[in-house]
Amino acid sequence: MSRTIKYVYNDYLLEQADRNPAVKGRASLTHNLIQSYGLLTQMERIRPILANTADLRGFHTPDYVKQLNNYEDFSKTHSNEIDDSLKEEEDNGECNLSDCHGLSYDCPPWPGVKDYVCAIAGATMTACDVLNKHKNEVIINWCGGWHHAEKDKAAGFCYVNDIVLGILVLTTKFRRILYLDLDNHHGDGVANTFAATKRVLCLSFHQYECGYYPGSGSCQDKGSGNGLGYNINFPYKRGITGDKYTKYFKRIFSLVFDTYQPNVCVIQCGADVIVGDPLGGTNLVPQDLIECIQFVLNYEMPCVLLGGGGYNLPNASRYWCQLTAAICGQTLDEDIPSDNANFLRYGPDYCLHIKKVPTLRDENKVEYLEQQACAVEENLKLYKVYPV
Repeated sequence: MSRTIKYVYNDYLLEQADRNPAVKGRASLTHNLIQSYGLLTQMERIRPILANTADLRGFHTPDYVKQLNNYEDFSKTHSNEIDDSLKEEEDNGECNLSDCHGLSYDCPPWPGVKDYVCAIAGATMTACDVLNKHKNEVIINWCGGWHHAEKDKAAGFCYVNDIVLGILVLTTKFRRILYLDLDNHHGDGVANTFAATKRVLCLSFHQYECGYYPGSGSCQDKGSGNGLGYNINFPYKRGITGDKYTKYFKRIFSLVFDTYQPNVCVIQCGADVIVGDPLGGTNLVPQDLIECIQFVLNYEMPCVLLGGGGYNLPNASRYWCQLTAAICGQTLDEDIPSDNANFLRYGPDYCLHIKKVPTLRDENKVEYLEQQACAVEENLKLYKVYPV
């Protein structure tokens, strides 16, 4: 059965997504590249609806939402506190801004941040609402995928957890939801939210080392209470290559799918998993991740694909453009179209290709990866994971 590919965007969403200081301009960069290759004609357009305060409170606490809403007054009354605390944080490696709900340091706020949050949350919630109504589809929202935000605070460049809000929309129609996180960082905000339920199984592949953000996501993090065993992590070390990654991905995903039998899948496709990312550490190229995502899509579940991390902005746009093309069954010319408004951002070679780094050491021994895979397999049996 053929599936419709849908793409979430409008000018306002791109404008707001571009405002995140950590990825400033990335949304437009990605969209323009997709457009320059003619891929918009291969997808149906979804115009996102803005989230409102009540929508945000579906997950985030009233105090945090109020803090976002009233930021202009907050910024005036706390400006000295912010400056002093940031300096102390730089000196001590600590953050003492608990009363600021995480709106500091890696999540600096700005007047109008509430508009940004409502646009990002609304886009993912719209995608999930459309999937509820038309289930045999793949929906893409590269502006979404912010997985670190908690109920009461921003974290890790994430001002809103649009993923959680979207999954909550899906729970109204789907019984078993698989959340697949491929960002190079563990999706702690989503995993923490659904740790105690069987309705959402969280499966994350991510780099895990001492001192690497956010510090969670070992194979021993299994969920809690009623959801014990439904939080599954496959941690890898710096420098992992495509041959190892794809092998273990297919092995783990196949087992999880056969065991849990999900009705729908939300995939976070963070681009910091691609080689060359300043906050990453892998030796993976787009084709490695595309092979894995196509493997998932071959199961013909309805899917929502989201963005996430990705701090080498041209490479993030290259990856998501190639992934979009693969989902649409299109082959792209290697040379970036010269009429692209951002053509000069792709120098010096002006092509889609992202090369591996031959000198990057792979810290992942086969024995280590095998140990992680066996731990996943044992946990699925031990905690009797099954369809709900």
